[in-house]
Amino acid sequence: MALRNMVAMVAEMEGSLLLAGATLAILLTISTIVRITSSPSSSFSQMTWPSGPKKLPIIGNLHQLRGELLHVTLAKLAKVHGGVMTIWMGSWVPIIVISDINSAWEVLVNKSADYGAREVTYLHELLRDSAMHPHNISSSDVGPLWHNIRKGLQSGALSPLSVASQTQHRERDMKRVVHEMSREIVNNNGTIKPLVHIKNSTARLLGRLIFGPSFNDSKFIESMLYEIEDFIRTSSYTSLTNSFYYAKYLPSQRKATREAKLGKYRIEELVRPLLSSKPPTNAYLYFLLSQNLSEEVTIFCIFELFLLGVDSASSTTTWALAYMIREQEAQEKLYQDIRMTIGDVDLVKIEDVNKLKYLQSVVKETMRMKPIAPLALPHNAGKDTTLMGTKIVKGTRVMVNLYALHHYEDVWLEPSKFMPERYLQGEDGSVTHKAMEQSLLPFGAGMRICAGMDLGKLQVAFVLANLVNAFKWSCVEDGKLPDMTEELFGLIILMKTPLEGRISPRTV
Repeated sequence: MALRNMVAMVAEMEGSLLLAGATLAILLTISTIVRITSSPSSSFSQMTWPSGPKKLPIIGNLHQLRGELLHVTLAKLAKVHGGVMTIWMGSWVPIIVISDINSAWEVLVNKSADYGAREVTYLHELLRDSAMHPHNISSSDVGPLWHNIRKGLQSGALSPLSVASQTQHRERDMKRVVHEMSREIVNNNGTIKPLVHIKNSTARLLGRLIFGPSFNDSKFIESMLYEIEDFIRTSSYTSLTNSFYYAKYLPSQRKATREAKLGKYRIEELVRPLLSSKPPTNAYLYFLLSQNLSEEVTIFCIFELFLLGVDSASSTTTWALAYMIREQEAQEKLYQDIRMTIGDVDLVKIEDVNKLKYLQSVVKETMRMKPIAPLALPHNAGKDTTLMGTKIVKGTRVMVNLYALHHYEDVWLEPSKFMPERYLQGEDGSVTHKAMEQSLLPFGAGMRICAGMDLGKLQVAFVLANLVNAFKWSCVEDGKLPDMTEELFGLIILMKTPLEGRISPRTV
């Protein structure tokens, strides 16, 4: 059984049964030698691992993780094995998967310092000569340097004052997006693919926050968007090596290694010329330059902000538009919420966004249904600690399944149904409403909560409100609803088929 499953999986990854056979022989030989000559960490051997599905030699539970998307499969396994279970990604790579809210809060909030370390993935190892891993926010362990960079970002570029200073630029940019989309549909029979417009707008916003309000380099934005897509694709391709280290010798992994190093070089060449500029004091670059960091670390701190900001905001907005097309009643409610609250306006201003309760509910429900990183970023125990009373040793990897929390039937009525009204019905402070607020964690929670959470939520709501206010959204063809199929790139879910809709300008 183990042999047959291993062959099937490697065949899928390498695209050839013949190659899979040779690859399998190599992996089995190396894995057997490693198993004979080494043993799991002595501290790990002292742990009582939470229960989980039965594992097979060498491949662990990988054979049970095929088919559906990983977060969906893990949520189903959790219903059988419990909200805290052990999954083996290969025989020697255990990971504790959290699927219940109490355990999630213990890891993310109550003991966030204990679980604040990060795993060194193979992709980070490829770039380790650059010291990238220990020196950016998302992938470094909690510590003095992490605190300093995060604090500098939040008190500078992402501070309320700095974000507020962008208001005129953002509103002007939103008018530009609406104008460009209006012009495009004239030559495209009324249809539009909104993602590219939303991505460009988000990237321009981040560019101004990083380099200063006068930043307006369209060629840089175009190149940066390409590098983001390439990095996400490459990180997905190298994920096999995180479970089987010696898989790095496979043709696909060697190719991914070359592409990762080329991508690193291109990113450095793209960002380096901007380091000699003189940014204003509230720009992220100003803070980074003041810290006497190496050029390389500065570059990848900048790239990190683009990487994490562009896809999270633009993809969430696009998912929301897809729901508006599928749920015409919800779209009409949102449009009427805008009209009744702020009147017939050409532009929904940023100051008006938080007044629109139904808009906020639509954004929340979209983030519940389609969290950009449904498994979040894995946490590592930075010290010996406990989880719900069970001993956890330093180095243990823990992953919180946000998708499972967002679909927990004891909290969410009809969890698979898009229902923005659920948040409005619970505004009375009921137990159900409190449980929903506690279980809705699209940005994570605790010390490692997304630093750009407030900016991200505001950007999604601002863009969505204006696109629904400016256009009526419908199917490209009558009865042909948008494809909501997800595609997983590493830990990020994107829309497998890019959204295309038919839009018509609103008439007041």
